[in-house]
Amino acid sequence: MIILEKPYVSEFLQQTVVDLQIPVLKTDFAKSLKFSEKMNFIENETFFSALKTSGNPLLYSNSENSVELLNCYGPKLNVTKNVNYFKDKSKLREIFSSLNPDMWYITKTLKELDDLNISSLKMPFVIKPVRGFASIGIHGVHSESDWKEALDGIKKEVLLMQNVFPDEVVSLNEFLIERYIEGTEIAIDAYFNHSGEPVILNILTHLFTSKSDMSDRLYMTSAEIVRKYHDSIQNYLLEVAKLRDLRNFPFHLEMRQEQGGDFVPIEINPMRFMGFCVADVEHYFYGINPYEYYFHNKKPDWDQILESRSDKLYGMFGIDIPKHLDKSKIRFDYEKFIAHFSKPLHYTKMDYTRFPMAIYLFAEVPKNCFSEFEEILFSDLADFIIKDV
Repeated sequence: MIILEKPYVSEFLQQTVVDLQIPVLKTDFAKSLKFSEKMNFIENETFFSALKTSGNPLLYSNSENSVELLNCYGPKLNVTKNVNYFKDKSKLREIFSSLNPDMWYITKTLKELDDLNISSLKMPFVIKPVRGFASIGIHGVHSESDWKEALDGIKKEVLLMQNVFPDEVVSLNEFLIERYIEGTEIAIDAYFNHSGEPVILNILTHLFTSKSDMSDRLYMTSAEIVRKYHDSIQNYLLEVAKLRDLRNFPFHLEMRQEQGGDFVPIEINPMRFMGFCVADVEHYFYGINPYEYYFHNKKPDWDQILESRSDKLYGMFGIDIPKHLDKSKIRFDYEKFIAHFSKPLHYTKMDYTRFPMAIYLFAEVPKNCFSEFEEILFSDLADFIIKDV
């Protein structure tokens, strides 16, 4: 069963829903989609009655906007409880405390941040919304000047994000402050199957320009990256599976692997894989359909998948407009940006006056051509922005 909600449903996901005839909750938004006439719609009462008769239903949603529907019509469902538990980052710290006992955190309201005495906190630390999405409201703090910059940035983001996402997805009223986690940042899509066994569908490393960089500018994968991290992540997820009943549970997990090899979770986005405009990344990078794998309880044959990709790098780029620019007075040159890449695989142009991003793009390069990706990672984007339009 699937809930399709705003703000974006790719044509690839729509076609998969049609091909597999997955039961779709009948909403006004779902009925407005391009492929809606061929979808297997289920009325509200029937849909949630079916969820209630199954302790761990096969349920997916493309968007965390659907959390509101779950809380309204199925608040006592196990899946609703799991979604709410993981969406709140402070509760996430509680559930992982047994695996990461040295993590510290505090929560503060937006109003309390102005009066917070940061000298009582050990630097460096990260501040982020308790309920968040992408990199909205996330700031690394390594010094007192960083703290002032973070506060100013948060206040600007509060104004910019008003009415863009519902509170269930992004709430800039309450913030989590926690230890800055050193190490390689890794993003995965996975699901726990009907037996509670983890199935990994992708592994990407999140690259940054510096320790203070919190952007989503570049995620990268390759055969080497998947092989390097797969088994240790699988073992880690087996430990996570012991903490809670997570059968038939899809999720997107971002974490860091510290120098000693320990994994520390940053966030778990429940009931979905990578969101917004990047949810089909497995299809473009590995040639697999993540939705089909989840609903049909399939596992990737990684040896076979990676065999033809051993000499390739794959990059996923999320490009936002620099915060110091007035978005009403610039134009982003989409075509010039796309033309930078020798082999773009897929892209989605965004309305950057409404959303945080201007474009999401997937690209492939030969293994020895990382410089093509690196140029964009470190770019100030001036080459792609026309001012005073």
